[in-house]
Amino acid sequence: MAEVLRSFDAPITHSSGIYHARVVGRLAEDGMWEGWLEFVPREPGGGTVAVSPVESRQPERDYLEYWAQGLSTVYAEGSLDRALHPVTVRTRVAEKPLSERPAPAPVTTAVWVGPEPVLDPFEIGVRNLDILRQELHALDRPRLLNIIAAFDLNPAGANVAALSDDQLITFIVVAVEAQLLQRPR
Repeated sequence: MAEVLRSFDAPITHSSGIYHARVVGRLAEDGMWEGWLEFVPREPGGGTVAVSPVESRQPERDYLEYWAQGLSTVYAEGSLDRALHPVTVRTRVAEKPLSERPAPAPVTTAVWVGPEPVLDPFEIGVRNLDILRQELHALDRPRLLNIIAAFDLNPAGANVAALSDDQLITFIVVAVEAQLLQRPR
């Protein structure tokens, strides 16, 4: 059962009004003594009693009384402010997944619309990449670009149009080599 341990003689002034403060204590369920402050409005019809959260926990009643007697008016003003404007603590809620597994990878099919390429770089590259490089040197720029597009050798969408003919040939050879290395033997 709670009891008043101390009443403040001086009124506690706050922007919301003038209050009579008193320290209240009780024996908690865990055997510790806990103390808090109550603030009663002094003006008629001044509102409801403001109650602070627990301000002190002590192992003995005598220790709680000693704490209550040592409180200053400034401490009571801070306690009143805490009672009227409690701290809001935001915590992150642990979210649970809504799915049990990822979605299957989308399957995309590239459809080539354009002239038939004059050579299959994989057919030549699987035998010898140097021969592929020599065959590509015999082709003009539009045919090199046609091979890159027809065989989807540029999946990242790099700007190959800005490359020189020699760079296009190297681009094709490297792309073919990379795909050949990924194929099962």
